Amino acid sequence: MNKKNYMASAPGSLMLFGEHAVLHDKQAIVCSINKRIKVSLSLREDRQICIKSGQLGSFNSSLDNLIVEWPFHFILEAIKYFTSELTEINFGLDLCVESEFAETLGLGSSAAVTVATLKTLYDCFLPEMKDLKNLFFAARNVIRKVQGIGSGADIAASIFGGIIAYKMSPFLIDKISNHLPLVVIYSGSKTPTVDAIHHVNKLHKKYPHIFSTIYDAMDKCAIDAAIAIKNNELSRVGELMNIHQGLQDSLGVNNYVLSDLIYAMREHKHILGAKISGAGLGDCVIGLGEIMLDHFPRDSHEVKKGIRQIDVSIENLGLRTYT
Repeated sequence: MNKKNYMASAPGSLMLFGEHAVLHDKQAIVCSINKRIKVSLSLREDRQICIKSGQLGSFNSSLDNLIVEWPFHFILEAIKYFTSELTEINFGLDLCVESEFAETLGLGSSAAVTVATLKTLYDCFLPEMKDLKNLFFAARNVIRKVQGIGSGADIAASIFGGIIAYKMSPFLIDKISNHLPLVVIYSGSKTPTVDAIHHVNKLHKKYPHIFSTIYDAMDKCAIDAAIAIKNNELSRVGELMNIHQGLQDSLGVNNYVLSDLIYAMREHKHILGAKISGAGLGDCVIGLGEIMLDHFPRDSHEVKKGIRQIDVSIENLGLRTYT
């Protein structure tokens, strides 16, 4: 039996432009961040699947009766997806998961852990498979199997790193830059992505023509922003972020806390623009610029509500493997 230990890590991610619109074949911009999830895999002589995580605890089950259960649902679905493509596996698996950020923060943890898990499986059983686009589509299939939906933008960031212009159809993954000064504030709560998507889809069904126009406008924001990022036109990127935020508000994904944080950030002289990052109704807001860490949260009331700045920056490197 192969006693080798296989290790891979993938960064978390932030959506910069195109939230929700990306699900309707509009362009999005996503970036990887310098917070990673690392997965280590080794083979067992029995057929047990054993997972250990410092944050989430442990899981044990037979490969012959593997049931996808929270909170290891993305890892387990990745294992089921991968093993279904193999004719025979005579071993079990030990997996160890180490994360540099909490999965409650909405920083693309599901994409990162799925990518890292699949990479260790490919390296162990199919080392000849080096095509990262194949890995991308495998990871997107896993995410969609678990969530029922998923654009794949966060997966692209976790695999390729940097700032990515992304589109589902026609398919586009274009690395446009490695740097953008961002301030990230966690709002103190997180609404599951699927729930936020369903919330938007209900309104979309009532007002399809209006929402189609909103998505078209978000698409234009993302396309213009990609050009501005490439040209390092930060003032223009900030203005487009503010416009895009108004469009996200129209989708019904804003709330008082998010709005308060966004306007507070915009009041700061070093912030060029601010908006929701991600599906909304919680999670994070992002600002373009730099603020010293002691500027947020602004008072003890926000501390009690869990609002805090997350010290992250854009990560140039995407998926990494370790020998």
